[in-house]
Amino acid sequence: MELGIFRNFWDGQPNHLPFLSLRSYADEPKEFNLNLSISKLEFILENNSEESIKESIKLILSHEDWRLHLIASMALLTLRQTTRENLTPYFWERINKGSWVSPQIMVALSLTDIEFKEKSKKILSEGLKINYSDLPEIEHHVSRGGTPRNIAEKKIIASLDYLINDIVNDTHDNDAGGSICKSWKENLEQLILQNKFKLQQFLT
Repeated sequence: MELGIFRNFWDGQPNHLPFLSLRSYADEPKEFNLNLSISKLEFILENNSEESIKESIKLILSHEDWRLHLIASMALLTLRQTTRENLTPYFWERINKGSWVSPQIMVALSLTDIEFKEKSKKILSEGLKINYSDLPEIEHHVSRGGTPRNIAEKKIIASLDYLINDIVNDTHDNDAGGSICKSWKENLEQLILQNKFKLQQFLT
């Protein structure tokens, strides 16, 4: 799998996992943890050109694997607004194609896309249809958490209900999208307040 500048992010460790919750734990392993994952991502972004960063983000978003979508979302948050504007359409495209981490992507978009509210309100009023590509069952499970299309769609709606209307409405068929979204946003805000993660720090 081609990963562009992010090919060395993992170095044998599941360095994407801390980005799933954005939480640190007292008993977390020394080999991989949230602070290390943030440092690895920032090192990659700091040592590559704007063009290679943009192309690599687009590349990993084109894959179905939710782990890559997490890395792309965290990277988007670190970029300056002029660079973000060229990339946010690819994140919306990913949403339309489906992602198990749609709540995390939505939080990232809420902080980077100046048209987020307008686009989100349209989805809330008109709905959306995810266009899953065909994958064998095992690959669907690995890349998408096995989530059926209808649940994935409701998960996005639940995420937007929280981000736009401040409503957490978890049900058995929306995969707890609202509470995932709320928790991830709150943990991100804490990291920013603690100066452990910085928004808009790379590229002009």
